[in-house]
Amino acid sequence: MTAGRPRVGVIPYLNCEPFFTHLAGFPTLALPPRQLGEALERGEADTAPLSLADFLRLESVLDGLPFGIATNGAARSVFLFSDRGPAELDGAVVGVTTETATSVEILRILLAQRYRVTPRTWTTPGPACDAILLIGDAAIRELTAPRRWSYVVDLGTEWTEWTGLPCVFARWGIRRALPAAERAAFAAALDTSLSRGLADLPAIAARRRDTGWSEAEVITYLASFAYRLGPAEERAITEFRRRRALLG
Repeated sequence: MTAGRPRVGVIPYLNCEPFFTHLAGFPTLALPPRQLGEALERGEADTAPLSLADFLRLESVLDGLPFGIATNGAARSVFLFSDRGPAELDGAVVGVTTETATSVEILRILLAQRYRVTPRTWTTPGPACDAILLIGDAAIRELTAPRRWSYVVDLGTEWTEWTGLPCVFARWGIRRALPAAERAAFAAALDTSLSRGLADLPAIAARRRDTGWSEAEVITYLASFAYRLGPAEERAITEFRRRRALLG
């Protein structure tokens, strides 16, 4: 860590851009969610918007910040693409992107506890899969590509309809070992950067047409997230923890 400047983990997805567009002066490390959690565990970063599963796994050494990525309904970038409906995936081959840590846990919970089905195999995405789980920009591009799946299931919608709670995909954590003043200074810088980023969605959209969405669609997408976590999101995190424990 540079003195007074924590090393910041960056998830290079469209839905994280409001956090980072105006966050300057910190060393950064950009990785997909699962790999970022592993990097923080190895001591290569001090703070990051961690996949919720990784935050919970590492919370003994982290302070949670009141920021994250949550939806109260459709996430629009966490999809199960399938040739069968969720209730018909008993014995199926399900491919899961290696970038996910939380979304795969949400999918496991939904299939086991909402739909009461058990896939035969969990593997990496490929042509032999009956369904594939994609997240982030890759999920958006698959969504906007020529349609080839019979079912496109948004995990945010599924979770919210089932539990009545938001779906929390990520939570910011910062190493508890850092001096309190540095943790507080970073949290304040992140809060300011997020406020500026959310006020600057048209500029983000103008440079992020690579997903296949129009600028208006990008703005609608980004505006749909809760980036500051409140009591409802805290209850959702507790419910995720409880549901995951039931998987055994």
